Amino acid sequence: MISSFITTVVCGSVDDGKSTIIGRLLVESGSVPLDHVEQARKIRRTGSLIPAGEIDYSLLTDGLESEREQGITIDVAFRQMETPTGKRINFADSPGHEQYTRNMVVAASGADISLLIVDATRGPRPQTIRHATVCSLMGVKNLIVAINKIDLVNYSQDVFKKIVSEVSTFTSGLTFSTIQFIPVSGLAGDNISAISLNTSWYSGKTLIDAFSSPQDVSTSSSEIFRLPIQNVLRSESSRSYAGKVSSGSLNVESIVRVVPSGVTARVSEITGTKIAKVAQVGESVSVTLDTDIDISRGDMIVIDSDQLAVASRVYTADLIWLQDVPWQLGKSYLLKCGPLEVPCTITDIKYVRDMDTQSQIRKSQLDINDVARVEITLARAVLLDRYSEVRETGGFILCDRLTHETVAAGMVVAAQRRESEVQKHSFAVDRSARESLAGHKACVIWFTGLPSSGKSSIADALETRLFNMAYRGFVIDGDSVRSGLSSDLGFTAADRTENVRRVGHVAELLIDAGIIAIVALVSPIKKDRDAVRELFGSSDFYEIFVDTPFEVCLARDSKGLYARHVPNMTGQDQEYERPTNPELVINGSFDIDHNVEKVLELIVERQAKS
Repeated sequence: MISSFITTVVCGSVDDGKSTIIGRLLVESGSVPLDHVEQARKIRRTGSLIPAGEIDYSLLTDGLESEREQGITIDVAFRQMETPTGKRINFADSPGHEQYTRNMVVAASGADISLLIVDATRGPRPQTIRHATVCSLMGVKNLIVAINKIDLVNYSQDVFKKIVSEVSTFTSGLTFSTIQFIPVSGLAGDNISAISLNTSWYSGKTLIDAFSSPQDVSTSSSEIFRLPIQNVLRSESSRSYAGKVSSGSLNVESIVRVVPSGVTARVSEITGTKIAKVAQVGESVSVTLDTDIDISRGDMIVIDSDQLAVASRVYTADLIWLQDVPWQLGKSYLLKCGPLEVPCTITDIKYVRDMDTQSQIRKSQLDINDVARVEITLARAVLLDRYSEVRETGGFILCDRLTHETVAAGMVVAAQRRESEVQKHSFAVDRSARESLAGHKACVIWFTGLPSSGKSSIADALETRLFNMAYRGFVIDGDSVRSGLSSDLGFTAADRTENVRRVGHVAELLIDAGIIAIVALVSPIKKDRDAVRELFGSSDFYEIFVDTPFEVCLARDSKGLYARHVPNMTGQDQEYERPTNPELVINGSFDIDHNVEKVLELIVERQAKS
């Protein structure tokens, strides 16, 4: 697909001349108001060497006052230019400093062309390689490499060839469809809009002509139809499903399928700005089906014959870590892709890309600006496409679930396991049958509290009472888990998170067996306990806060942990996050039988309501 409107991300290392080149392009194409040009003749940055009366082209793209003061680009500045052939170019001038890589990622996410600036006096630097890699990962198909400041190396053809060779080496493993190399000078104007006599050895295009040539700006396959649902519109007579078509097209009378439910229906009406026969990519439409279906925000409507449109819980993805705080094993994030929001965890770092050598290295954590291939496991099955096929349904961000801060940008590589390939077997004897045999309902009783608060003692007494009542119960104690299932984990926050995750899934298996799972675990981090709660129905999970005064815990110190000042000890080195809305609060310094009676009341009440 050829477009007359092209988005170009301008990138490269700091001080390589990005803003100056864009400013020169805007002026020479007549895309800047004359009063702005006059201001650029008068205003000067601190320390600027450009003589008064001449144009400081870099000022034409800087929007923040702090940028002008520092002489760098911090935010992403957007400017438009029209080429001699009538194409409109939307420039996104991205920051060159490493700490602003996240801004550059935003600029690259919707780009068709990457204009990579390389300083001829310094050659490609680590940030040059990083920006080219990010652009490739973000699906940018076309790369224009402007080797700037060619005038400062006396227009040397040898320098130009050397840089071309160096850039070609690290881009050979990237996914650009086209690459053009142009020697330019942003200050002197060489090869910007006219071929320079100073580079008689160069026979290629000017920079403006490079944008005028046809470019591959397709971002999705016309054969793949995707309509992520943003809203369900209800009326007295019918309901329709609204969203923006991410790719492909849809006709009235088409047979569609809803993912992840798999329910099919026929399209009876398509409404955009008016009732239409077809919905095209990029259009906001509402679709009415011949059958009312339970569809929610974040679900996807696809063509029923599309065999690849299958939901999965596990995906391989390329990830750019954007947060100052390193990634922690087991931490739950919120994956957002259009209207879709789903909790997830990064379950494996396959490798991190070394920006100097482009080699793959193993790391146990992700630091800011790391580019990594990871495995992501979602809380439920959803449809995400390969980013190379459909950007809109294959690109996502990860957000911290507490602060809502964006921590990473990701691009789906492939579904690791489709739900159609990995499914729970429907056994003849299910949870209901096991509960019927046991004569009672299963649930999870999750005791949380400080070390030595009395959790295990209460859990032990509770199981004994249940046993005498002919109820099947089983205690999962923190020490028992640590000696086997979690013997490979330490006591850092990340390891505690993973320990809680594992115990939660063991409890899930126990209640499926018709057993009352009694968990006695410090589990000090609230978000970890909340993540476990999400595994169960509201009537299956009971959080019991054993709120024993710290002085009592310290006096008991049954294991001698407080006395020995064990590292990462909850209540000393690590904070305990108190539950905000537990089903029950008990005091571990009270009589054990009294506390057990209160817990039994909860369980009996659960039985009565079931």
